[in-house]
Amino acid sequence: MGEAEHVNFAALTIDQVRENLDRIAADAGSTFGSLSARQLNWRPDAVRWSVAQCLEHLVQTNRAMCLAFHRAADPGRPRTRWQRLPVVPRVFGRLLISSQAPTAKRKFTAVPAVSPPSDVDPGVIERFIAAQRDVSGLTVSLGDRDLETTIMVSPFVSWITYSVLDGLRLVVAHDLRHLQQAKHVTDSAGFPA
Repeated sequence: MGEAEHVNFAALTIDQVRENLDRIAADAGSTFGSLSARQLNWRPDAVRWSVAQCLEHLVQTNRAMCLAFHRAADPGRPRTRWQRLPVVPRVFGRLLISSQAPTAKRKFTAVPAVSPPSDVDPGVIERFIAAQRDVSGLTVSLGDRDLETTIMVSPFVSWITYSVLDGLRLVVAHDLRHLQQAKHVTDSAGFPA
């Protein structure tokens, strides 16, 4: 998880996206898989998330992104006005990727639809790994589509659009950001032994 500061997430190829998704799943399993329910749900303070909350947020977010990927890939689905604008999706994609990268300094508040509960069951690690496999598998099932020109609508803000490839890049950057956050929790003073 430490090499993220040297990655240009906005330039990842589809193969690199897939490799990162698989590595992220493996890293999460090896880093957090042996934690107890108490350790997974421990919070450094009232405002910061626990490891389990970070992972649950990613499960929910990636599930919503997968649905948006499927909608964008459906040729029978009508395109919104925002999807038809030629430059806007490219601008939004790059901005979102850089804003969610692990090196970004600005903090964001999760939209209510993907805000995790305060107590998360320990099965969250397996759900997270399965969600990563789902996104990785989606990269294969999208097949020969031009992922740079297939435009999706953000599942969180209806007027934000970006390419499916940028959406996949966004997933990788966002995953790494929150896994880094979860790792900081385990390194915090007072983390249960």
